[in-house]
Amino acid sequence: MTPFHADTLFGHLCWVVAYREGEKGLQAFLEPFQKREPPFLISDGFPLGLLPKPLSAEFYLKDPEEKKNLKRIDLVAPGDFQSIRDGKECRPDPVPNPYFTCLLPHNRIDRLTQSTSKEGGIFSLRQTFVSEINIYLKTVDEQWKNRVLELFDDLSKAGYGKKKSIGSGQFSMKEIVEFDFKKTGKTDGFVSLSNFCPAEDDPTEGLYKTFVKYGKLGEEFTSCGNPFKKPLVMVKAGSVFRTGGTPKEYYGRMIQEGIAPAKPEVVQYAYAFAVPIVYPGRT
Repeated sequence: MTPFHADTLFGHLCWVVAYREGEKGLQAFLEPFQKREPPFLISDGFPLGLLPKPLSAEFYLKDPEEKKNLKRIDLVAPGDFQSIRDGKECRPDPVPNPYFTCLLPHNRIDRLTQSTSKEGGIFSLRQTFVSEINIYLKTVDEQWKNRVLELFDDLSKAGYGKKKSIGSGQFSMKEIVEFDFKKTGKTDGFVSLSNFCPAEDDPTEGLYKTFVKYGKLGEEFTSCGNPFKKPLVMVKAGSVFRTGGTPKEYYGRMIQEGIAPAKPEVVQYAYAFAVPIVYPGRT
């Protein structure tokens, strides 16, 4: 019931750290991220064998109808992703919808009668199922890689996202694979595999989409009186930016002030998982 977004995943990992190591341990965990020296980066979660379509793909097509069809595609196969990174003309085929969505009935029990309430006692929740997802991980060293994998393992036992107490968000780690994106031509841009918020000195020339994230506090913070975060404009995964030279490993930042009115100490992960790309028109 909760999309596998990098910032949400990171927030869950922070709660695992807090439970394991306490407040001081969490502060130490967050410190390098707040200094813009992230020891690891995580991508959004994508259905197995698929990646977000780089928005530069439409630049290479001249036919309006082909461009229109391409706009409807959000996910592409790795081979098409690589072709677009290389700055090649690409016409990816639409992939079968990897998600299965349905309404599941639930009932609300009246504590006085110990039976279903007469009004509003039966309701439905929309839930989405996906068999497998890939989450990409970059770490500065082996020690951090092992630490993050341990955190994900702990998280899998607790559950992820909304309604995890009744079974939603259950997952298991199936396989850990060493992986590198193939080197491409003279890269002068990047495509992000995560939603992110640009830093002040990040590139501004790009092909991108934005959306408004309506975040919410988790775990015991949900009972703080106001569990809602302020709306946050984020750049969507698949967005492409021109760097003018070899891109860095990451862009973006941590949102460190004012994201949660009731809990001023809360921060928001908003780094871009950057993959080098040939920026269109500048090959």
